[in-house]
Amino acid sequence: MLVAYLALTALLHIGRRSEKPSLLRFHQILLTIVPRALWLLSILHFAAYVFLQPSFSPRDLLGWAILLNFLVYVTLPLPLIFLGLSIGCITYFICLSLPVAYSGGDSLIPNQLAANAVLIATAALIGLLYYFMGEAKQKRAFLEAKKSLEVKMVIEEQSAEQERLLLSVLPKHVAIKMREDLGSSSSEAFKKIYMSRHENVSILYADIVGFTAISSTYSAQDLVKMLNELFARFDRLAEKYQQLRIKILGDCYYCISGAPDERPDHAVMCVHMGLSMVKAIKYVQQKANSPVDMRVGIHTGAVLAGILGQRQWQFDVYSKDVELANKMESSGKAGRVHISDKTLAFLKGEFEVEPAFGEKREELLRIAGLKTYFITKVVKPFASPCAKKINETQDINSHHSPNGSTNDVLAGEDDNDATLDDEELLAQNAVSNGHQIGVTEDEEEQVKLENFKQRLKDELVTRDGHENLTKDTNIFLRFKNPQLEQSYAVYREPYSSLPLLAALLVQCIDVLYSYLVLPRSTLHFINIAAPLVPIAMLVVISIAESFSGMLPKFFVDVSKRFNDITFVRELAAIIIALTIGLSNVIDMFFFVTFVRTEHIVSESEFNATAGMENDVDVDEEGVVTAEHLLPASFVEQMREAVPSERVLYPSYLSNFGVLILIAIAVIAQLTHLTKILLLLSIAALHCYFNVFIMQDLYALEDDLAHQPIISTRYCASGLLLVASLALSTLARHMDHEDRVIFKWKTEVAEQKETANDMRQRNEALVYNVLPVHVAEHFMKNTKRSHDDLYSQSYAEVGVLFASMPNFSDFYSEETVNNQGLECLRFLNEVISDFDALLELPQFQDIIKIKTIGSTYMAASGINLQRNLRNDAPITERWSHLAVLVEFALELKHALQSINEQSFNHFVLKMGINHGPITAGVIGARKPHYDIWGNTVNVASRMESTGKAGAIQVTEETCNILQPFGYTFLQRGLVAVKGKGQLMTYYLQGKSTSKAEPVAPAAVVLHGQETSALESTTELEASDIKMPLLKHKVQEAAAPCEGIAQEQSLGNGSAGQAGVGESQSLLE
Repeated sequence: MLVAYLALTALLHIGRRSEKPSLLRFHQILLTIVPRALWLLSILHFAAYVFLQPSFSPRDLLGWAILLNFLVYVTLPLPLIFLGLSIGCITYFICLSLPVAYSGGDSLIPNQLAANAVLIATAALIGLLYYFMGEAKQKRAFLEAKKSLEVKMVIEEQSAEQERLLLSVLPKHVAIKMREDLGSSSSEAFKKIYMSRHENVSILYADIVGFTAISSTYSAQDLVKMLNELFARFDRLAEKYQQLRIKILGDCYYCISGAPDERPDHAVMCVHMGLSMVKAIKYVQQKANSPVDMRVGIHTGAVLAGILGQRQWQFDVYSKDVELANKMESSGKAGRVHISDKTLAFLKGEFEVEPAFGEKREELLRIAGLKTYFITKVVKPFASPCAKKINETQDINSHHSPNGSTNDVLAGEDDNDATLDDEELLAQNAVSNGHQIGVTEDEEEQVKLENFKQRLKDELVTRDGHENLTKDTNIFLRFKNPQLEQSYAVYREPYSSLPLLAALLVQCIDVLYSYLVLPRSTLHFINIAAPLVPIAMLVVISIAESFSGMLPKFFVDVSKRFNDITFVRELAAIIIALTIGLSNVIDMFFFVTFVRTEHIVSESEFNATAGMENDVDVDEEGVVTAEHLLPASFVEQMREAVPSERVLYPSYLSNFGVLILIAIAVIAQLTHLTKILLLLSIAALHCYFNVFIMQDLYALEDDLAHQPIISTRYCASGLLLVASLALSTLARHMDHEDRVIFKWKTEVAEQKETANDMRQRNEALVYNVLPVHVAEHFMKNTKRSHDDLYSQSYAEVGVLFASMPNFSDFYSEETVNNQGLECLRFLNEVISDFDALLELPQFQDIIKIKTIGSTYMAASGINLQRNLRNDAPITERWSHLAVLVEFALELKHALQSINEQSFNHFVLKMGINHGPITAGVIGARKPHYDIWGNTVNVASRMESTGKAGAIQVTEETCNILQPFGYTFLQRGLVAVKGKGQLMTYYLQGKSTSKAEPVAPAAVVLHGQETSALESTTELEASDIKMPLLKHKVQEAAAPCEGIAQEQSLGNGSAGQAGVGESQSLLE
């Protein structure tokens, strides 16, 4: 039988952790068959024992029946309906009726039958209680996993959207590094700078020629929309040709190839990009019905790539070669790709070129010793992987289309197809084949649901994989991680105190069954009833929190505090276990005492009986019987003295001991080590009483049972020891399962926390790249088209430009400056200190727009929460403009402090203007937030035409700021193209008689739709000069139609787009 049990149990492990589907299916079949086979084998074993015994009594297998009825519910992996209504009931009736049916002429069979029914039913009830507790625990674990996975997937979806948005603005390596450093404190003297130098990088500048001519015919929103659609095409081309888009300045677009990831074909890819951009501009020609064109310049060299400052990060490139690339564009021709000889050296003959003589048109190119060329022909066409896929599809279709109509259609397309990105090519190909692109929303939801189910299944499989805890626990099943072990000790499953009801039930059953089959003495009932009071009190106070809706709040709160203290709840469980265990042991002692005090047997005969055991002899077969232990006179006296209403069955105390061990085994508050210690101790104590204290009573029971082969006291003791060992194994298994579930929950919580931390870090980075309301717009509208436009008009906004005109003299790419990196490190300190001012409460409504080289741009009044009355006074409507002036003054103080610490003499040149603007995002695939309008252009003009150390404003701005107490010095008339001669003023300071401006509270401005951007003229090239080249070259302004040509710190605006006119979309 033992071999059969082991064989069936071993079958359950076949294919359990296999990854092969066939073995997994076989394991599922075994899970259905083997548990039933084990149950059937145990019933047959039980019945065979009954049948094969020459003499049998209802007490002989009672302990085994109690244990079997409990283990049926606890160990068999079967559903409750099948288990409870079929196997459980059958087991109960077999274990109850079979021993009675085959018992001999025992007295008081009905009493024993009733006692057996009560004890076996109690064991089954405890088994059912444990079954329901286990099912509830598994269900809670499943629901928690489901809920955690749902939250985790939502977090991951949000995090993925944030990641996409973040990586569309910042390169991956920069974003990862910044995310790692987020929240960490640095002990370095300088603030963290994310800047790296890259050699052999091709830089492309592209500008729309003739855009000024069409800008005055469109409204601001339409103009932004047109640019957005065009630059979205450029972004797709950048993805196709592996370009990294750097920045958009007005109608100027520039990108690089070869950084941050090096690639040998960087120049080739750049030229392909430029040629495709020239073709893509036909879209604007058709849309605007205007002869606009693209002018593209490409140069190859070294760049410093990274970000500056602490807010509104924008990835940018800095170096002399960047400025030269800008000059390549400005000295080129419309519709042509203009390259330098440095770039030509990397083309490997894949393009035909002709001399462009750009060095004759641009002095800086001549000084740098560059020769320039125009691309005339593509020798080796570019073929993307997607295009190859389309060609393969077309080849297949050609076999199904004998007339070649599909190919003819595709071949008949004009050259504009070359500018389309891979997605558009695939779309055209799919439509031509009659296929549907994309899926409906219902199908998307179905895909998400299937994905969720699969991930939930994977999570549950992962939990099953945790069943092997050997790596995480020691031999005593304690977690090796002390913190994890401490958390497990404190952790409590809901309703974990309910198994204590089993102990209370067992103590109550003691009263009932003992009344039927044990001597009915007062001392016995006092011993049984006395422990009920403390057990009931401890059980009630422990389980009260599980019935919060049914009990007074006071009891529930006391119960929670009681169970929250680990030591107290464990001590209470130990007290309950010891109480029910020792109560039965004491009952054994009282059993003997009762027999003596009732004078059923004299004291001397008791002593004589106990003493004769050592002198016992065995019969011829070597079997010890009651006749050898008891003298004939004693046996006869007992038979005559014991009344029929008094039943002396001491084996019931041991059988009841099995029920006590079961009640102790299911207590959830104790670890398996504590349970094992209690089980073995109580079982050993019972065995001691059986063998040494009650041996004469067991001998009498054996005599009444017609001399069993093995003495009942030894059978009972063996039963207790086997039961304690089996239940100890079960207790260890239960503790193991609880630890598996706990560790799995911990890991799920950690994964959710990790995902949430990633989301928070991405959110912090995204909000530092885009304004909060803009970032939320992009992250919430996950189903939007990539080319959707975001724009918002504001009627009353203040704009500030602040530059350091003498930084160009400071910048150099000498070795001592680490090729310019140390100069940029200093600039990073300055911009970071400027950004730090935005953290101050009084400047919370000021938004940093961007930095262009050493020029800082900010705005006030861009607040969706502003709500003002139409008749509000100027001091209320324009209070944010006064705060912007205070911010400008703080910028001067911050730079002065830096000068004192670094022994430098940098100064700020600032310009402020006010009026309506349009704010929006250009390039939704790579969002670039900016503001446009005449207000921005004039503010830039105020800065570029001002003087170092001063803040220049227009007369209208001066009139608004005077009520706030600011004093001004009239400068005179300043020529502003498109506006004529403007009267301007220098801000002197603030009179002490006026109140300080107060930062406006959060208010909503329902911005009016601004009309078409007012026309302005282009700025001179001398407006803001920050050339990286040390040579001072007197050059005339090379106008770039639609956008000003100004020089900045060798980045996107270097020599091409002036800081303010970079914002201009119109002349």
